[in-house]
Amino acid sequence: MRQKIRIALLVALALSMCAAAALAADVFRFDQKSIELFEGETARIDLIREGTPAEEGTLTYTSGNGKAVSVAADGTMTALNKGQSTVKAVLKTAKRSWSANIAVTVLRAVTNVTLNTNRMQVFQPTDEAISGLLRTETIHDVIVIPAGRSVELQATCTPSDASNRKVSFTSTDEGILKAGNTSARAMQAGECDLIISSVLNPEVQEIYHVLVTQPVTKVTVSSPEGKTVNVGESMTLEAECDPATASIKTVEWKSRNEQIARVDQNGVVTGLKKGSVTIEAKATDGSGKSGTFPVNVAQKVTGITIKESSLLLATNQMGYLHATAQPSDANDKGIVWSSTDPSIATVNSSGQVKGVRRGECSIVATSKSSPEVYAAVPVQIIQRVTDIVFTGGQVSLPIRTTAQLTWEVQPADASIQEVTFSSSNRKVATVDENGLVTGLTRGTSTITATATDGSNRRGQIRVTVTQPVEGVSIQYGVYHVQLDGSLNIKAIIQPSNANNQNVHFVMGDEYIATVKDQKNIGHVRGWHTGNTTITGTTEDGGYSASAEVRVADFNRAIVIDDLYLEGENIRLSLRNRSNFTVDRVYFTVETYDAYNEPLVCNVDGESNSFNGYYRYEIAPYDVSHHYMFDFPDYVQPTAQIGAVVVKITGWRDLEGYTRNIPESEYPTQSYRRFIPTPSGDGMDGMNDGMYGDDGVG
Repeated sequence: MRQKIRIALLVALALSMCAAAALAADVFRFDQKSIELFEGETARIDLIREGTPAEEGTLTYTSGNGKAVSVAADGTMTALNKGQSTVKAVLKTAKRSWSANIAVTVLRAVTNVTLNTNRMQVFQPTDEAISGLLRTETIHDVIVIPAGRSVELQATCTPSDASNRKVSFTSTDEGILKAGNTSARAMQAGECDLIISSVLNPEVQEIYHVLVTQPVTKVTVSSPEGKTVNVGESMTLEAECDPATASIKTVEWKSRNEQIARVDQNGVVTGLKKGSVTIEAKATDGSGKSGTFPVNVAQKVTGITIKESSLLLATNQMGYLHATAQPSDANDKGIVWSSTDPSIATVNSSGQVKGVRRGECSIVATSKSSPEVYAAVPVQIIQRVTDIVFTGGQVSLPIRTTAQLTWEVQPADASIQEVTFSSSNRKVATVDENGLVTGLTRGTSTITATATDGSNRRGQIRVTVTQPVEGVSIQYGVYHVQLDGSLNIKAIIQPSNANNQNVHFVMGDEYIATVKDQKNIGHVRGWHTGNTTITGTTEDGGYSASAEVRVADFNRAIVIDDLYLEGENIRLSLRNRSNFTVDRVYFTVETYDAYNEPLVCNVDGESNSFNGYYRYEIAPYDVSHHYMFDFPDYVQPTAQIGAVVVKITGWRDLEGYTRNIPESEYPTQSYRRFIPTPSGDGMDGMNDGMYGDDGVG
């Protein structure tokens, strides 16, 4: 009995091992679990098919993220955009279906690496400052680092959204330049290359040639010309670099206050403004050593201005002169006053002048610190004017014309008969030194004559300047007048400030339209359909201008030819009743349900109306075409449409004229359909849903 049981167990074990072997033989999988591809790369991963999956069947491939990876019918994967996707293979045989997945990561490659050299000394290999020091020919820019110094290494990768933006820094000679992850140290004098590589794409590199130099340890600045320079003048500084064995002995000059003085790269300092400034000479070898030199910029007096151009005094009369030394920041602005003839006039240290006797002389102001700089004004001791009287009465003149003023100075024996003229409103009228008045713009101005002898006597006369009409134009070239309606047409007078603004209007065909004058406005009324011309003529000058007047029933130029509902589609046809072509029609559509209640149809979620337009030409007396209407704010109602109302709100013709129809004049048409309900109450709806891009036909 035990022997039989043992045999049975052995048989069962053998059968189970065969079944397991059979199951293990069925394999359907990719030979890789995951793969990485750069954008634009393709790959085809082999499928392992053993056992039943090796049989014939239908094999399909799909990508879980089609934006990242696409897959062809033969399993070829194409990396499209940075991201991840799972590509799935499905095999359908006669017995069953099998599937396998592979994870695909799409990487965005680095296209460029750039070293940040803002804090480095970088030269072109042909730069005279270093070309004589190079022992190795190179085409790369040269970074100069003094021996024993370190520089910070920072680099950026392009594009900014590359999958890995890390870079590596490599020196071709670690004995000269030792490069780390974030910095490099100059070990000893010599030359090598610094290579900046993308970690993601090592073939993307930027290379710099590195020159490790003997550094400058001290910079001394001096000048044989002293420490002071005048504004506008120059002095030369000299820089000496130590030690004598330094590799690069050139310096870069810099003014620490370029508003006070500037310095060129030859050490020439130019004074710009009074003050003190420090000039710095910095070694260009990257050692960071620099020397300074203090410079004082002095401002000397360059000119003297006397406020008064002349002085008129009577005997024993006092007057003042005011002198100013330029520039205002001069170091010594002291003034010394003197008279060329003290027997006629004297002057004290404050510029106070006293008339001694009748005659002429000059008062001189001289710079105390620069005696070669001076200014003088003439002084006259005179018989003063007591009055100035204009003759000839009031003056009136048109713009761009002139009028000569006449006047008398009293008394007749006044020492100085000359007067100066001024206008109270130079925009209206100007006057020259001879009393010739020129009219500029419409208005009034007062002309004042002032005695020049210091008596301050004045005479005045009022001048009126008139503006004649110089032309006329009609505001628009074409006017559209509604049949049995009215419109105002404005004539534009040139210039706008002309005194006489009256215009007389004449209509070419009074059967079509008539006009009434009111200043420069023509009140037009349209009586019959047609086109005519309106002409306006100015009362002043007889200038004329014309415009076209079109009379028609513009509010009903476009009407609704047909309107009905076809399912949930609104069928609309427009007719052009005019004799001109319309290239756009604007309309509003209202929707209602079977109970005549407003039915929301607008994207705002509230309105039962939406705006639309027909943007194709409709020839005269022609009709619109279905499926060519636009209504961007329409949304399909949630209930069945029972009725629609369409209102035409405006149109535009081929000339660009747009007609906005008054709300009270909207051409309107409505349509209602009978909708039976299951209970027989007539409200059973049809299928919802407008079709097509238009939704209106």
